[in-house]
Amino acid sequence: MNSPSCTGAALLFDILNDLGVEYIFGHTGGAVIPLHVELNKRMRRGEQVPKFILCRQEGGAGHAAEGYARASGRIGVALATSGPGATNLATPIADAHKDSIPTVFITGQVPSFAIGSDAFQEVDTVGMTRPISKHNYLVKDVADLEWIVREAFALAASGRPGPVVIDICKDAQLATIARRNPPRRRHREPIPFDTAKADAILAALAAAERPVIKAGGGIIHAGVSAALRTFVERFDTPVTTTFNGLGTVPFAMPHNLGMPGMHGTIPANYALRDADLILTLGGRFDDRVAVKGFGAGQRIAHVDIDPSEIDKTIRADLALSAPLEIFFEHALASGLSARHSEWMAQIAAWREQMPAPYGQGDYIKPQAVIELLSELTDGDATLVTGVGQHQMWAAQYYRFGRPRQWISSGGLGTMGFGLPAAAGAWFGNPEHPVVLVDGDGSFQMNMQELATVVANRIPLKMFVLNNSFLGMVRQWEDMMDGGHHYETCLARNEDCAPDCVELDQTCRRQVPNLTGLSQVFPRLTTLRVKEPERLREVVEEAMGIDGPVVVDVWIDKSENVLPMVPPGQGLAQMIES
Repeated sequence: MNSPSCTGAALLFDILNDLGVEYIFGHTGGAVIPLHVELNKRMRRGEQVPKFILCRQEGGAGHAAEGYARASGRIGVALATSGPGATNLATPIADAHKDSIPTVFITGQVPSFAIGSDAFQEVDTVGMTRPISKHNYLVKDVADLEWIVREAFALAASGRPGPVVIDICKDAQLATIARRNPPRRRHREPIPFDTAKADAILAALAAAERPVIKAGGGIIHAGVSAALRTFVERFDTPVTTTFNGLGTVPFAMPHNLGMPGMHGTIPANYALRDADLILTLGGRFDDRVAVKGFGAGQRIAHVDIDPSEIDKTIRADLALSAPLEIFFEHALASGLSARHSEWMAQIAAWREQMPAPYGQGDYIKPQAVIELLSELTDGDATLVTGVGQHQMWAAQYYRFGRPRQWISSGGLGTMGFGLPAAAGAWFGNPEHPVVLVDGDGSFQMNMQELATVVANRIPLKMFVLNNSFLGMVRQWEDMMDGGHHYETCLARNEDCAPDCVELDQTCRRQVPNLTGLSQVFPRLTTLRVKEPERLREVVEEAMGIDGPVVVDVWIDKSENVLPMVPPGQGLAQMIES
């Protein structure tokens, strides 16, 4: 650590080094210049500092920090200036909050004496982020900086993880430290583990005839995927992994039902429909899974580290607020076990439709792209997506085998998440190939981050499933608005008839032309494939290129995401084909 007379900027980097921060994803600006000056001084002196990854927009930096955290299990860090820098971080902060991602967002703020004066690039960052963060701080006095930064990192990773915001006034960055204030906050005392409640849940699981485990993202956050697999086999119970829990159990495991909910697998939704006991571990009951009538006439058990999730949307008959690692330790030491032979035979029959079969035609089927990528990567790639139809196809058809390989925006559903998150994921775990599956609409929302990719020579393999539509909304329009696609057709221009509702497979105006990106971003390779018979050839070529590649895959424009539980309906009304 520096001497007691160091500046706030110097102290911040001392602490970040001490906390083991490897990367900072960010952008610069007036209110954080002192931080960048300190960073550059240390780099010139050859001292240890986190590597700063200059992203092209603050929102991209925030998603990159998320991708890093999701892939590595460590805390992702993003840095931005005040005002528009902070407001551009609002979306990744909210995204991390919805999906419980351990992240710290550091923003600059105008000098403390200027707060409230409507100064240049002043925004109430604390007020703005209060409802979308786990906690936030405003540092006006440099004496508070150390305890705040250390506490922020502890909060981001402990309990139910989440984003923490540190807003640092510019004068606190420049000030010399004369003293250091002690911590001020009191942390909530942990809830004692309730053995009786845990035993009641285990007894119910063993006694049930048709139990189902619904495993959420909390399994991954707690690092207990191996314990979950042992638990599932011990109690011979099928397990459905929520969107954020994909990869917690391998695709090939006979107990694995895949993802449940609106676009869930056939076996997952059938099992949840017919179960007599549903045990949720480390997950919430979101509206895409807990659809109309969910849990009616069934027993619900819930184990979660966050007591606020218990009974929030679905009332539990049996509930336990506890860390999952303690619950599994107790469960596996209890000596209890169960067999559900008839139920597992039914599960095996349903698993014949996982993933769901799909037709063939004159145009590339998106499902075939995902299955090919899964085959060529042996199901071991870190798979990142944007948001839309492509995201659901990726979730359904990739054969996940490990935790932290599925990186996608769940609760917030953020288009534009994919490209910057994929860059961050590569820094988080470069030992595995990183594959981005995106849609042409979602890809364009943060396409500037291709500059970050080529500048850092990140070997991403990017596959844009191009249907010239905002496909998920188009699918809903076909159900709700008679196929009027005025706001969703990305090929539309001023020459189009205003009342055009045709889904014309030959209408492929390229705005932008994705193959032309190789002329804009040096060292980026671009490929295009239109014909089903050439798909394998082009995908294999892309995977073999040393460096970043964008593949423009022209998919069947009429393909919909199925199965689907229609809005306002229950699992029994699932559309299978």
